[in-house]
Amino acid sequence: QEPVGRFSLVDMAGSKVVPEEEDAAEEATASNDAKEEKDAEKEEKETKDAAESSSSSSAEGFGEEAEETVEASPTRAPATRRRMSTDVNMELLRKKMEEKAAKRKEAEEKKQKAKFRRSIANFMDGPYMTMISVSLTFWALLGDDLRILTTNRPADIVFNFVTITCLSFFGLEVVLSSFCKKDYFLGFFFTLDCVSTASLILDLTWVADTLVSDDMAMGDKARGGRTARLGASVGRVVRVIRLVRIVKLYKAAYERLGREPKKTPNQPGDETVIDDWDNPEQEEAPEKKDRRESAVGRKLVALTTRRVIILVLVMLLCMPAFIVNNYHPDMTSASYGANTVFEKFVQMRSGANRTLYEQSMLKYMYYHNWFSGNAPCANNEACPAFFFSHAFWVGFSGRDKTFEQLRDLTAEATLHRDTVTAWDSYALSMSEKNFVYVTGDLPSEAQDLLSGNWSIECKYGGWNHVGTSLLSSAYKDKISYEVKCPDDLRPQERFTIRPTLITQHQFEDWHLAFFFDARPFVKQESLFNIMLTAFICLVLCGASMQFSKDANNLVLRPVERMIEKVNLIRDNPLAAMKMADDEFKGEEMKKFRDTNNREKQHVWLEKYHMGWLSKTIGWLTFKGPIREDAMMETAILEKTIIKLGSLLALGFGEAGARIVADNMQGLDSAGVNAMVPGRRVDCIIGSACIRDFSTATEVLQGKVMTFVNQIAEIVHGLVCEFHGAPNKNSGDRFLLIWRLGSLNSQQQMRLADMAMVSCIRILGCAHSNRTLADYRTHPGLIQRLGANCRVNLSFGLHRGWAIEGAVGSEFKIDASYLSPNVSIAESLEHATKVYTVSMLVSQDCVSLCSKVLARQCRLIDKVTMKGSKLPLSLFVYDVETQRMPVREYSNHLEWNVRQRFKARQLFEVEKTRKWASDVNIVQDFVIQSDDVKLMRKVYTTDFQQLFNMGYQNYSEGEWRVARRLLKETQDMLGFQDGPSTALLNFMETYHFEAPPKWMGVRDIL
Repeated sequence: QEPVGRFSLVDMAGSKVVPEEEDAAEEATASNDAKEEKDAEKEEKETKDAAESSSSSSAEGFGEEAEETVEASPTRAPATRRRMSTDVNMELLRKKMEEKAAKRKEAEEKKQKAKFRRSIANFMDGPYMTMISVSLTFWALLGDDLRILTTNRPADIVFNFVTITCLSFFGLEVVLSSFCKKDYFLGFFFTLDCVSTASLILDLTWVADTLVSDDMAMGDKARGGRTARLGASVGRVVRVIRLVRIVKLYKAAYERLGREPKKTPNQPGDETVIDDWDNPEQEEAPEKKDRRESAVGRKLVALTTRRVIILVLVMLLCMPAFIVNNYHPDMTSASYGANTVFEKFVQMRSGANRTLYEQSMLKYMYYHNWFSGNAPCANNEACPAFFFSHAFWVGFSGRDKTFEQLRDLTAEATLHRDTVTAWDSYALSMSEKNFVYVTGDLPSEAQDLLSGNWSIECKYGGWNHVGTSLLSSAYKDKISYEVKCPDDLRPQERFTIRPTLITQHQFEDWHLAFFFDARPFVKQESLFNIMLTAFICLVLCGASMQFSKDANNLVLRPVERMIEKVNLIRDNPLAAMKMADDEFKGEEMKKFRDTNNREKQHVWLEKYHMGWLSKTIGWLTFKGPIREDAMMETAILEKTIIKLGSLLALGFGEAGARIVADNMQGLDSAGVNAMVPGRRVDCIIGSACIRDFSTATEVLQGKVMTFVNQIAEIVHGLVCEFHGAPNKNSGDRFLLIWRLGSLNSQQQMRLADMAMVSCIRILGCAHSNRTLADYRTHPGLIQRLGANCRVNLSFGLHRGWAIEGAVGSEFKIDASYLSPNVSIAESLEHATKVYTVSMLVSQDCVSLCSKVLARQCRLIDKVTMKGSKLPLSLFVYDVETQRMPVREYSNHLEWNVRQRFKARQLFEVEKTRKWASDVNIVQDFVIQSDDVKLMRKVYTTDFQQLFNMGYQNYSEGEWRVARRLLKETQDMLGFQDGPSTALLNFMETYHFEAPPKWMGVRDIL
């Protein structure tokens, strides 16, 4: 029986159940819902595994149940028992499959929900929604003030419609954000968004008019002061709540700037590698703007912003409570004048002189002259323009009086035309007589309204009003908006003044009422509110930035830089070396720039004899000299991470990069699992060995480390320059790897050429290097190795597969390569001693090289050796290293960190250039190389052809002919040719007679 799950189930009778297809889990791609999708995938995977394991265990259980059934019913036929067992098994399997399908359906629903949330979040964070949100937020902040500042009451309906649109949009935004954004619902910004959105209701005129409308029940004992104070308090609270909307602007800008911009991947050769920080014209490279914000930074910025917002709002709410206000509506000229006019009117009705009433009325109206108040004062005189409110409506009001009864009172209160004209002339003479306060005159139309019939009927606050309005008709260049009744103005644009020195009964029966136009005041207030909003925006943003600046500079940015470096090391551990170079470059550039700027500043100040100012500026800007012991702990930690990463890259190398990356990917635990399973790689394997190393160790003793490192610097440098990777150093031996990986055929051929060229150049450099040439005169080496002793290396190159991974235990590991092909490369290097050559290359490697380089290799033998199942054809690249002259350098650099940095920069340039398509490796570094020409000068074409004929006869078994030809090539070069000698020595063991069944192959090791 096959296990249930990915395979079809075959029952015990042989019938098959239709296989169930597996749904592929979609990969989580969004950062907001990645965890939820991963959890869903994990749950689905566990469901599948559980189903498979349960199916296999069920299969075992099915057998047991079947056996029990058989034992319980021994008389049943075997076919019947099998059928019953199959039915039981199928029923259990069906239940298991249904449970698995339900879990998978639930996991799929979670994925779909996460996708839907992500799509909504992307839509909300898109440029169009952001632009609309910011625009509506600006309107929500400034719309009400612009309404009062630029329009009159008939336009309020349009503003109400726009406010309802904003309210709907922001409400929808809160709902969608609660659905698709984590940590938003019931959070701080959720509360602020709800409060700021709800505050839009206060901008609707139907609500605002109710809050600030006049209270006609103000005839009680405390009617004036209490209502005025209440209205002022409500207005302050409304304005402060509206300022909460600034947070939406700040949040939108913060989220927009906090997003990580898309990176443009750098192509090879795009970056400028060589930099000279001594050049004052070179500008500092801009700081990376695409650094992802850390979780610590995001949390700290959110907390700082929250506290700043709360602080600003609390100050705005609480500070007015500590301000003493001396204003009271009953202690103004308008209130005092209303009492006087009402008193004169009552006296007139009792038989007193009418002139006193008319003069008091005209004095009141001229003192609060609307027309003079809306025009500038002449000659800096005191005039009604000093006030922001002016009388425009006068009449009678009563709770129980009808319009006809009130019209009778207005008929008595109507002013005579002669009295009005006389007062206007008197008002015009005030300026000429140098009055302290100049009331100004009234237009003839206003005089006609005061002396005409007061017949305008208004219903205001549930009370009847009859009187006249100076703004009831449009005047040329004076009035553009007619105001017949007080309700034609917004509640905040008007206020009423009524006599207070009367009884409650008199107040409710009838009384004089004066309405003032406060539009200049509310317009000025709206303008200042706009300025206040802008100021609060600046304070809020500036305070948030200033509060978080020190934390960002001292903690957050260093932490984010450290996290970025750790992520880079985690993704590519070998990038740590370049990271160290970039850090060193930045340090040196900063030092040079600071020193240069300080010197320029000091010279300029000394020129004008202000040298003392230099120290003052340094103290004020906190840019004094920094001591080494004053380095911040975060900077120390950051540099330590870079050094640890560089040491990891140096210690583990390319073979250990996967070990480091795999251990750093798992962030759920701090445990280290160094025993990562190996990975098979296709590569070119090189084995290099230092000749006579044991003798050099005995002679040099403590200096042998320096000796090996000097050779390693040449070997490692040239191998890396030609895109190889030095791996293992074990005393005298170096393991070198060129990974073919997923390269195409052309790239593999290029890499094979570079592998051979790097070995050739190492041989040339080892014999021309002045430092290594000094060992030729070492007395101990001369005594042990002879007068012609010199540092020499040998190489073996082979192409094949190898297992890349960790070798060792939990106590110590080495990242290396294990394979029979590694043994073959080492055997090839050992064979160089047999053939007395410097480099042996297998046929697998030569066949991968370009034809030009392959033709320069000489086939010298075909052998079987340890690690290879098939015979190997051996090739040698002929070089005579004894001819290489020692290079003399005229300049001696101080080899410090800076020089090493520049050397690595040049090295990276050369390494990048060699992979470029316009560079011919063989042509540029072999055929046109003077060193290679010199080392191959003795290996003429005649020699090559003669040796090839000798080897062909050797391979075919014609050993006597081969002996004659190889004897000739043995001494043809002026020194003994190693391969010719090796073949002659081998044939001599058989007396130059090929053994029976000779196939041209011999055992060498």
